[in-house]
Amino acid sequence: MLDNKMNMFDIVLLIVGIGASVLGFQLIKQVYVTEGGIPSWLMIIAIFDWLTLLVMFILLSLVVDTSKKELDELKTLIYLLEKKKK
Repeated sequence: MLDNKMNMFDIVLLIVGIGASVLGFQLIKQVYVTEGGIPSWLMIIAIFDWLTLLVMFILLSLVVDTSKKELDELKTLIYLLEKKKK
């Protein structure tokens, strides 16, 4: 009854998440090299923001996955109740 097929939203979320992680890491690395290897407050804030963005992508993915599972469970429950009613 459960099918775990990836839809378009999952694919876009995966691509954007990978792109944000790679691009963010490269930009932070570039700033670190440009500043001569000395971390500044702006760099620490940028790293924190980048990690927060990655956590938000992970949470969004988990919420969407959980809602899909709940929807499948509700469909199964409705099917079983209709079957019992007949």
